[in-house]
Amino acid sequence: MKNLLTVLCMCLVSLSVWADDLKELEKMLGTEANVKITLGPGVLGMAKMFTKNDDDAQAVLSGLKDLSINVFELNNGVDADDIGDWMSDKVRSLAKNGVEEIVKVVEGDERVHIMAKVNGMVLSDLSIMVFEAGDEFVYIKMNGEIDVAHVNDLTENFNLDIDAFESISLNF
Repeated sequence: MKNLLTVLCMCLVSLSVWADDLKELEKMLGTEANVKITLGPGVLGMAKMFTKNDDDAQAVLSGLKDLSINVFELNNGVDADDIGDWMSDKVRSLAKNGVEEIVKVVEGDERVHIMAKVNGMVLSDLSIMVFEAGDEFVYIKMNGEIDVAHVNDLTENFNLDIDAFESISLNF
C-alpha cells in the first residue's frame, strides 16, 4: 500500500509539472495548442488490448505510462528569443533531474531538442521540443520506458523507412 501511494504521488507531481509547463508555454506563445493529443493509462490500456496479437506493438506499449503531444501554430509576433530561452531553461531543468540531451539541432531559426533518461537501448522520460520561427512549436512528453529496438521492429510492420534507428550511435 505504501508503494502504491508513493507511485501515485509521483504521478501527480509529474502531471502537475507537465500542466505547469503547458500553461507557461501557452502564456509565452499567446495561444493554446492547435493540436493536443493525450494518451493516458486508459487509452494506452485499450491500445494494448487491441494489439494483443502483435508482439512488437505490445513491447512498445508495455512501458508507456502516458504520452502528450502539443502542436502550436505560431505567427510572426512570437519572439523567437523568448522561445529559445524557454527551451534552454527546460533543457537545464531536465538535465538537473538526470535527463540527457540526446539530440540537439540549432540551425537558423530552427531548434530541436530530444531529451531522455538513457539506460542501454531503453529511453524513459522522453521530451521532444521542435521550434521553427513563424511556423510552429511542437512539445512531446512521454512518461514511461520505450526500447528503441522495439520501435524499429514496429515500424517495419508499417513499411516505414526509418533507417535512423539502425544508424543511431548513442553513448550509453
